[in-house]
Amino acid sequence: MTILITGGAGFVGSNLAFSLKSKYPQYKIIVFDNLRRRGSELNIKKFHEAGIAFIHGDIRNMEDLEGVDFDLLIEASAEPSVLAGMDGGRKYLIDTNLNGLVNSLEIALKQKAKVIFLSTSRVYPMEVINSLNYEEKDTRYALHVNNVAGVSEKGFCEELSLNGYRTLYGATKLASEYIIDEYVHMFGLEAIINRSGVIAGAGQFGKVDQGFLTLWAANYYFNKPLSIFGNGKQVRDILNINDLFDLIDLQIHSFENFSAQRFNIGGGLKASVSLLELDAMCQNRFGNKRIDFKEQRGMDLKYYVSDNTKISNLRWCPKRNVEETLNEILMWIEDNEKDLKWIFA
Repeated sequence: MTILITGGAGFVGSNLAFSLKSKYPQYKIIVFDNLRRRGSELNIKKFHEAGIAFIHGDIRNMEDLEGVDFDLLIEASAEPSVLAGMDGGRKYLIDTNLNGLVNSLEIALKQKAKVIFLSTSRVYPMEVINSLNYEEKDTRYALHVNNVAGVSEKGFCEELSLNGYRTLYGATKLASEYIIDEYVHMFGLEAIINRSGVIAGAGQFGKVDQGFLTLWAANYYFNKPLSIFGNGKQVRDILNINDLFDLIDLQIHSFENFSAQRFNIGGGLKASVSLLELDAMCQNRFGNKRIDFKEQRGMDLKYYVSDNTKISNLRWCPKRNVEETLNEILMWIEDNEKDLKWIFA
């Protein structure tokens, strides 16, 4: 089998590439990336050492993709920032997440290849999620179930309403899902859509708007300043990158069980954490640190936890908790301190 991973030098793509090559050395793994994300270039040497092929290209350019032979595409190339487009850069966001997707699907059709698309929980509207009833506890918000479709004590499932505003990033990902649906039904494309929450683990170059778990750990490790927007009680569930690999591995090798469907995938309630709780975990390791509190941003969610019921019925559930994921991140930072210091400076 030959597997092409677009966005393959990024955190998610590179981890999937290394894990697939390690478990299936007979597979040909090709990673394709424009190296726009700072730090992604560090993976090029590691790809070579692992026997993974690397193509420096941009999915916005169809000619960069032509001539690449593959059996399965893992589409992980999106501009992943929730804040993308706020201060410009909208053309890059839309060109990458929409036009780049179409280029990828066209090549997959030509190759008669299957597609696994990594979407996001941000397809669900902010106003729908923030309008629900929450109890404000000491360290986090807790969700009250109020007979709303798609909402349960487990979190949010695929039936949650899609009516409302969701950020420009979320809109491009939802539009991508609809485009994939049309390719499936009009042209016979075989595809799976996974809506992930926060993905974290070793190898992530975290930023304020994407990868907050790594950012928090790194700023404690390198003694950098930190700020919280809002009161810090916002809750997210954390999907460990190794749990994501377990799912992708399962989907690749039993594709027909998942094909032409979309799934919420996340750490679930047991792997959820608030910013205040994450900060306490870091304080336990590094001691107290002064945190600046700032006014909450308009695009923030009070709460998001994935209800994994649908995907768990197909023999997958996350195994790692937040503490385990944080430990993996800190071990990676310690092992690569010299290379990472300038990235998190």
